[in-house]
Amino acid sequence: MGSYRQLTGMQKPPNRPDRLAPVPEHYEGTTLPYRGTETHGVPIPKDAEYDTREFEFKQDETKVAYLANPDDSIDEPIPVRLVQGESKRERLDWRPLRYRVTDRGQQIVGRHDKRRSLRIKVHFQTDGVDSKPVYLGPDSGVSPYTSFQLDRGETTDALYTTEEVWAICNPGESVEISIMYEYGVEL
Repeated sequence: MGSYRQLTGMQKPPNRPDRLAPVPEHYEGTTLPYRGTETHGVPIPKDAEYDTREFEFKQDETKVAYLANPDDSIDEPIPVRLVQGESKRERLDWRPLRYRVTDRGQQIVGRHDKRRSLRIKVHFQTDGVDSKPVYLGPDSGVSPYTSFQLDRGETTDALYTTEEVWAICNPGESVEISIMYEYGVEL
């Protein structure tokens, strides 16, 4: 790499004209603030003065009054107790369900805000076929490739979710499953 060398044509600045001062835009007629020159069919009041280029806001001359002692005007606080999903009187109930899962994704458990836990069991097949797994997922996009596999005879650990559960099995198969879930009932 060589160093920079100034060529002969670069020694003098080129002959350029002087810069022009910028001229602000000016509209013919009345310029309405925040709307431009279009009246949109609304006549301009005769006493309106919209010829100014900018709005000039008057200074607010009101004085802010502060209390001498702010503690005097504070009311007593109201005691608040936070309850997280449990009412004062609630009992637990449970439901068993049984489904035949096919090779089309199906919702086996819907959303339930009071559900505490959920267990899913895959039954043994009586037709002599070795293994027919079930695949579990959180939405309708459930597929054997992107879901949790549950083999025959297996039971899930307790699932602590209030959201829906979807299931699917391998193409051309159907599998029996049982579901048990616990939920809270307010009294």
